[in-house]
Amino acid sequence: MMPYRLWPSATSQVVVLGAVCLAMMTFLPIGFAQGQGVPELPPGAVRLVSHARHGSQVAICAEEAGPPIEQGAHVIPRTRVWVHDGVEMRQVGTPLGTCDPAWSPDGTRVAVVAPNGLWLLSADLRKTMHLFDTVRGDLPSDGQTRQTVSGLEWAPDASRLAFLVGTGATSWVEIVDATNGHVIHSSDPETYEFAWGSDSRSIIFGSRVVRLP
Repeated sequence: MMPYRLWPSATSQVVVLGAVCLAMMTFLPIGFAQGQGVPELPPGAVRLVSHARHGSQVAICAEEAGPPIEQGAHVIPRTRVWVHDGVEMRQVGTPLGTCDPAWSPDGTRVAVVAPNGLWLLSADLRKTMHLFDTVRGDLPSDGQTRQTVSGLEWAPDASRLAFLVGTGATSWVEIVDATNGHVIHSSDPETYEFAWGSDSRSIIFGSRVVRLP
């Protein structure tokens, strides 16, 4: 008598194959292998804060273990930024507390916000520029007042950067040249939102449009 063999059905083969593929995907660096999803935590990081992508490049803001940074009456999370180019992960060499990465539209540069202002780096991290300094000489010695940068937006042609500067009491928009940090325009106080015009030479504040030089 021929021995009896139980061959798996086509359905069971598909189920097993799917389970194997799922197990393999579990060990892939999420986001880097597939170009989407949540990226893996950089070495030494304990919590993902935010990330920005451009093609295969991803800039990651994550928090390290340890106590927060105290600057006078202000407490700043222990965040840093890392850049993964699709091959390796590298840490940005800006001050502790850096976060909010934003790629230029052409993907050649990444801007980050640090406790001391706005920094601009080349995609390979070989060039670094302190584009806007928030440390002011007229601040009170007790450190109660400090400037913060937020809401960073690149001009469509990557020539300029606009962002909100806040003091806790008010906020305004600064627009700087992305090549040298020269301030092109400062909005009136009590400005809390803006949008770039498609020509990169105009900025929109609510119903008002300002033409830039």
